[in-house]
Amino acid sequence: MDTLSYAMNIFGGYYETNRGWRHYRVEGKTYDIKFHPMTLEWACSCPAYKFGRGKHCKHIKEIQEGKK
Repeated sequence: MDTLSYAMNIFGGYYETNRGWRHYRVEGKTYDIKFHPMTLEWACSCPAYKFGRGKHCKHIKEIQEGKK
């Protein structure tokens, strides 16, 4: 587990940037899953999301369902 994932697990499972994005991690993965609560926009750094033309990947669905 990398340092950022470890810290996120200690402090509620996500961190929030000064621009309002909430960053999540799925256990065992280092992909950056982002959510913006004002625009309700999701994004993920995994190849499935990038090459799937912005469709929701399984990592985003895991966070939405609370299965972290």
